[in-house]
Amino acid sequence: MSSSTPYATPLFALLIASCAAAGSAGDPLTDSLEWTEAKRSAAEEADSRASDVIDASREIWGHAELALKESHSSKILADMLEADGFEVQRGVAEMPTAWVASWGSGKPVVAYLAEYDALPGLSQKVSASVEPVEAGAGGHGCGHNLFGAGSVGAGLALKAAMQAHDLPGTVRVYGTPAEEHGIGKVWMVRDGLFDDVDACLSWHPSNENEVSLQPSKALRSFEVTFYGRSAHAAGAPWQGVSALDALEAFETGINLLREHMPESARIHYVVTNGGAAPNIVPSIASAWLFTRGKDWPEEERVYQHVRRIVEGADLMAWGEEHGQADKGFKPAQIQMFTGLYHYNPNERAARQMHANLVLVGPAEYSEENQAFARELQVSFDLEPMGMHAEITPFDPDAAPESGGSTDVANISWVCPTIDLNVANWPMNIPAHSWASTAASGSEAAYKAMIVASKVLACAGVDVLTQPDLVAEMRAEFEESAATFPYVSPVGPDDHPSLPTSMR
Repeated sequence: MSSSTPYATPLFALLIASCAAAGSAGDPLTDSLEWTEAKRSAAEEADSRASDVIDASREIWGHAELALKESHSSKILADMLEADGFEVQRGVAEMPTAWVASWGSGKPVVAYLAEYDALPGLSQKVSASVEPVEAGAGGHGCGHNLFGAGSVGAGLALKAAMQAHDLPGTVRVYGTPAEEHGIGKVWMVRDGLFDDVDACLSWHPSNENEVSLQPSKALRSFEVTFYGRSAHAAGAPWQGVSALDALEAFETGINLLREHMPESARIHYVVTNGGAAPNIVPSIASAWLFTRGKDWPEEERVYQHVRRIVEGADLMAWGEEHGQADKGFKPAQIQMFTGLYHYNPNERAARQMHANLVLVGPAEYSEENQAFARELQVSFDLEPMGMHAEITPFDPDAAPESGGSTDVANISWVCPTIDLNVANWPMNIPAHSWASTAASGSEAAYKAMIVASKVLACAGVDVLTQPDLVAEMRAEFEESAATFPYVSPVGPDDHPSLPTSMR
């Protein structure tokens, strides 16, 4: 079969690549997995829709909308699915840019996740040197333009296979905003939108083709605001109480705490309000923080210590007037934005996803693609190795690596969930950088995105056609979930919100 788009890998090439792909030897599941007619239909549909999916991804990359403000990006993807017959519920879980698109009925239920928020300050052209499109504007340094569109491509491909082969079940694509703030999926889980899902098949742009069981860190995101009493900073500073003093004492406290935290814990912060002018004793000051731990209990120990430091810093600033409302005292406030749990990986789902990655094979990059990748690597003083064109062997016993946090982890505690990584960026190029933004708008990234669509769609076919697979994933999930009963970190009276500096 010939490819209908230059960005997609033809099926005959996929069959050849799957035989030679790294990571296939010695795994009975990988060695035995074959192209079924339903998977061929899914891959063919991904090929035929590739131009539309790439156009959507490019449009989202160009707009680069930030968390909870992704109105254009969200609409592009939801409209694509609705035009193809999906029923789309918009504005779910109190977020105007969140949606759920469904097609089919009954069990099994396959879920794909679409992200589309950008990062602040990472505007960048598709160039091998720092060259913002608009200085200070947002950019897709985490590749969510690829993530969202690629998942929509998977949903369209699986639907086509279901229609062509009369497969039972439901395919859903979830539009999940504000991942960079860990917001979207947490509220969607809170509202029960994943409760009936049999398999959540996710992916993320990366610099490597792999499926792993690597954990993620638990995280709390919150803003601390201190209040003081304004006065003339030169004429009568003794009449004022500096909220900035409290904030600086707080920063000192948490930085001293670092020595005594577990090595797997983290604290990060930025000052969101340091006062209005040097000649005014600040009456308000604030900082936005993340506390992290290897799991939720560890993170909570760090967070509870940070809370006590808030109280101590407030006392230091106010001194003998602390607690005296008639003197203008107002206690420091902590506004909680979200809580992300540690990831609950599912090895059975991971093995199935890896087998499908080997079946589909990695993207085929042109020499032009590789040359651009090497230029980006040289700009970062990295070895010019180009794009990762192999598949990393699946290793369930790999040592845990220090990493970030994701709101996908919260889904993993309510249904079987697994992630796929595909090489959209050059090897060793870091995420959240100008270089990953440039790479996310490149031809190589779009080629790899279509590979992700195919792998996800083929894994979805397995879920719909293999009851034993569904049962095995569920059994493993229930055993692991019993060790950490899920309680939403946000309550029914909490609402999605952003730090004061981003509202």
